[in-house]
Amino acid sequence: MVTLDTHVLYIDLNSEDSEIREYHLSRRLLGGRGVASYLLYLNTDTGTCSLSPENPLIIAPGLLVGSGFPTASKTTFAARSPLTGLLGRSSVGALLGVHIKWSGLDAVVVKGSLENPGVLVIDSGNVHIRDAGELWGLRVSDAENALRKEFKGYGACVIGPAGENLSRIADIDCNGRQAGRTGLGAVMGSKKLKAIVAKGGLGYESRDPVRFKEIVAGTSKSLPKSLSSKSLVEYGTPAIVKLTETLGVFPSLNWKRSTLGWCSDRSRVREKYASFESENRVSRNPCPHCNRPCSQVIEVEDPFGSGRARVDGPEYEVLCSLGSNIGLCDPWQAATLSYMADELGFDAISLGAALAWAIELNEKGLLGEYAEGYEALKWGSTGTLIRLVEDMAYRKSRLGELLADGVAWAVKKLKRGESEAVNVKGLDLPAYDARGLKGMALGYAVASRGGDHLTSGMYALELGGSLWIYENVDPLSYDGKPVMVQAMENLFALYDALGICKFSRKELPPEKLVEPVNTVLGAEFDEGDLLLVGERIITLERMVNLKFGLTPSDDTIPPRLLHQGISDGPRKGEVVDARVLNDMVREYYSLRGWSRNGVPYRETLVKLGLNGLGVKLGE
Repeated sequence: MVTLDTHVLYIDLNSEDSEIREYHLSRRLLGGRGVASYLLYLNTDTGTCSLSPENPLIIAPGLLVGSGFPTASKTTFAARSPLTGLLGRSSVGALLGVHIKWSGLDAVVVKGSLENPGVLVIDSGNVHIRDAGELWGLRVSDAENALRKEFKGYGACVIGPAGENLSRIADIDCNGRQAGRTGLGAVMGSKKLKAIVAKGGLGYESRDPVRFKEIVAGTSKSLPKSLSSKSLVEYGTPAIVKLTETLGVFPSLNWKRSTLGWCSDRSRVREKYASFESENRVSRNPCPHCNRPCSQVIEVEDPFGSGRARVDGPEYEVLCSLGSNIGLCDPWQAATLSYMADELGFDAISLGAALAWAIELNEKGLLGEYAEGYEALKWGSTGTLIRLVEDMAYRKSRLGELLADGVAWAVKKLKRGESEAVNVKGLDLPAYDARGLKGMALGYAVASRGGDHLTSGMYALELGGSLWIYENVDPLSYDGKPVMVQAMENLFALYDALGICKFSRKELPPEKLVEPVNTVLGAEFDEGDLLLVGERIITLERMVNLKFGLTPSDDTIPPRLLHQGISDGPRKGEVVDARVLNDMVREYYSLRGWSRNGVPYRETLVKLGLNGLGVKLGE
């Protein structure tokens, strides 16, 4: 029988015991990101160390994951971030999440750690640990291939050598899709978990399965027909390069440039970046239940020496982080580094940021003794970069060890290089130059997990000018941006709670999600109720971060964006006005019902019903 309870499987690796606990969360937080954030708040305190056994690793599929609803594939991984020390969260299209839902579960919380490397096996809710001695040390694809033979039909997540060696920028791989951001691969590594596999046999349950099946069929038929769907399927996300580079907001050379103008033929390189994957695609690797697959699998020369290898072609973000931002004009070279990131288990955005930072410091003679053996490190030095990435994964060489934990930690260790670091709250920025997108600047500043474009999604609104309820938005204007950021954050939090891909934002606005949610839950939500869930999640995440020591001074952007104008292209000279940004942050706080110190008022928590979930009341 379907219930409204949220079923959470708790697993203690120390004792290998497990139990299922029930919470009434589905109508308040739906699932996915909302449930994950709540469980993180519930299972941590101010002293929880990110790499300690006490830090919970949380896996929460979105409410609609496993249902067959188109593009509802996203599962949220969460923990206290080893990189930022704040809320760590990453979303991924994962078959693992589907099987968790098919096990009758809404989330899994893993605590403790193993003495020896192991694989956590969840089979229809039953739990056991399998020794992983022969898997420890393997690169991601080798480990996944071995697991696939033993655990046929299971969903899985795996870490690579970077996670095993506790790199604070390590990711978690889910069958070729990555939960990339905030270093959660190191949390798995600290627990001595090489992999988690799950298989469920219960299927997906809803209050009205007949009507829900009709909704799924109708949406599956209409969604792929849109122009945006057709573009994504044909070109993948690299098509975005054409827009951002033309507008002059495509970061290059560690954000010193914002176009590809430093390449010998800017327009040719731009076109090559944008069409690279569609021209070289050999296969696809879609997320579960996605009928508009944007993945573009290509083949590269394996830098580890095993001939040709297949990899998801570098997405838009990676073409920047492991392409333009480290001085590469050839997308094939970016693809090779992207393959290495996936195989070794790195977040490609933070990996590229670390390489770019090191190149700039080496150029300025600021690496000192850490440059030993890497004197040839410079923009576009592909061979040297390949060697450095491997050194970082295994913590070999002084420079590899310095960079293994990402830029923010390298700055602390080196005691210089802060002005060259491009991150917010320790999380490296993605590929949208906020100097030319003023709302994105605020979105970066207040995002709950740090330098992140997917908390607010303001890049989508400002690049296109129109989205959802907004039209004719001027990206260079500060006016009205706090209201937009608040609204867009609520919307994107809703998508994460449902597990819906944010690339469906045009085809699946909130009004089209009301009926599927009500059909699943037997609820009577309207559009406003769904967006209120998003608002509730944003404030809940603020409470998590306040527990971890966040202050208002953290809600800002890096010096490079505040004090150095864009040096080239149509946005040349643009900078983010620090005073105006500070005013926007304060207005954003007010709109959220938070104090000038960024602390939610008591009445805000009561209005959102968070006090009823055990969240301590604010000011």
